[in-house]
Amino acid sequence: MKNGSQIMIAGIGSPHGDDQAGWEMARQIEQRRFHYVRVKLARTPADLLDWIEPAMDLLICDACQGAGEAGSVHQWEWPCGQLDEIHWSGTHQMSLTGVLALAAQLGRLPQHVRICGVELQSNHSGETMSEAVQAGVVAAVESLCEDLSPSVRQGEIEHA
Repeated sequence: MKNGSQIMIAGIGSPHGDDQAGWEMARQIEQRRFHYVRVKLARTPADLLDWIEPAMDLLICDACQGAGEAGSVHQWEWPCGQLDEIHWSGTHQMSLTGVLALAAQLGRLPQHVRICGVELQSNHSGETMSEAVQAGVVAAVESLCEDLSPSVRQGEIEHA
């Protein structure tokens, strides 16, 4: 993601258990109030087709399975063949990779697309996320916000 460019953050998930990870990552990033970030929450990857804009970089946050230990954080740049081996949260009629491929064919996919996944601990349908996934969400948000924050080098700060 380029510092300062307009960025769409898409949190994919549901209100159930560890599947909340994508929504929670997006919400926590939104609370940082970056003026160039717009956040949307989706239940399915297909929802992305309704509001992605080619002019805005896209960051997709979702829970995943098959990438590592519960709560581990993973990031990929699209396109990436490894994404076909990952199972994404929830039961989606259309896969995340399928939606991104379709958006590319329609000429609607932004030039820069990053996917951030937090590994699920379980598919339980409780109201709260597992501790491992909660910790993964915090780690993911810190890493993503560090990337999103405009870098200020020594000597660039103007004093009044």
